[in-house]
Amino acid sequence: MATKESIIKPAVVPAGGVSSLPNRLTLAAFALFVVLAGGATVAIRFTYAELPPFWSGTARFGAGALVFWVLVLMLKIPLPRGRALLGAVLFGVLSVGGAFVLAAWGLVKTPASLAGVLLALVPLLTVFLAYLHGLERLRWQGLLGSLLAVVGIAVVFGGSAAEALSIPHLFAMIAAAAFLAEAGVIAKKFPRSHPIAMNAVAMTVGVVILGMTSILSGERWVIPSLANTWIALAYLVFLVTVIGFLLYLYVLRRWTASGTSYGFVISPLITVVLATQLAGEQITSSFIVGAGLVLSGVVFGALLPSKANDSAG
Repeated sequence: MATKESIIKPAVVPAGGVSSLPNRLTLAAFALFVVLAGGATVAIRFTYAELPPFWSGTARFGAGALVFWVLVLMLKIPLPRGRALLGAVLFGVLSVGGAFVLAAWGLVKTPASLAGVLLALVPLLTVFLAYLHGLERLRWQGLLGSLLAVVGIAVVFGGSAAEALSIPHLFAMIAAAAFLAEAGVIAKKFPRSHPIAMNAVAMTVGVVILGMTSILSGERWVIPSLANTWIALAYLVFLVTVIGFLLYLYVLRRWTASGTSYGFVISPLITVVLATQLAGEQITSSFIVGAGLVLSGVVFGALLPSKANDSAG
C-alpha cells in the first residue's frame, strides 16, 4: 500500500524519458481520457449557442473548480505547498487560463477542422519542450512519430476549409497548443501533489484568468435557458473538466510527457466519429487514411518500446 510520502514524493523521471509501453490500467485511463476529450468540442459548440466563448469557459471551469474544492474539503486532502504549489499555479495558468483563452479566441475565425490540426501539434511541441526542460531525450523515433501523426490529422481534415483565414487567429491556436504542451511538461517537472488538490488550485487560477478576459472583452454573463446547453455544460464540467483532468494527471504521472500528449492527437478523430453520430456527418476515405497515419504515429512514436542508451544522461 502506498504511503503518504510515496504519494507526495516527486516521480523520478529518467533523462532519457523512454516511452515504453505503460501498464494496462494506465492505457485504459489514457483511452478514456481520449474519448472524453474527443467529445468536448461537440459539447462546447452546444454551449456557444447561448454563451459567449470566454464566459462559457469561465462557467465550465468555475463549476469544475467548485467540485474539486468540495472534494478537497470532504476528503481532507492536503493542499500543495512550496514548489508543488508553484507547479499547480503554473499548470492552471498554462492549461486552463492561457490555453483556453487563446483557443476560444482562435476558434472565432479558425475552422474547427484546421483547429484540430493545429492542436495536434501538442505532442510535437512536447517533444521539444520536454527536451529543453531536461525531462526527455530528443529521440528521432518520437519526433518522426509526432510528424506522422500530424500528417494524419491533416489528411483527415484536409480540404474542409476554403474560406480566407485570419493569420492572428491561426497563431493563437498554435500558441494554445504550445501552452498545453508546456503545461504537461510543467506538471511532470514539479513535485507531485494530490491530483484533486492540484486541480482545485489550477482551475481556480484559470477561472480568474478566463473571467477577467471575459469581463475585459465586454461579454454578457447570461444563464443558459436551453436543455441542450445545460446537458453540454454538465458533460464538460463532470466528464471532461473533472474526470478528464484527473485521468490526464493520472496518466502523466505514470508515462512520459510526450507519450501522454498523444491524447491530443487521437481526440480529434474521436470528435469526428461523435459528430458522425450526432450531426449525420459521413466518414470519408480521407478520414480512414488519416486515422491509419495517426494511429501509426502513436504506436511508432509513443507506444512502441525503443532502445535507450542507458549510459546517456
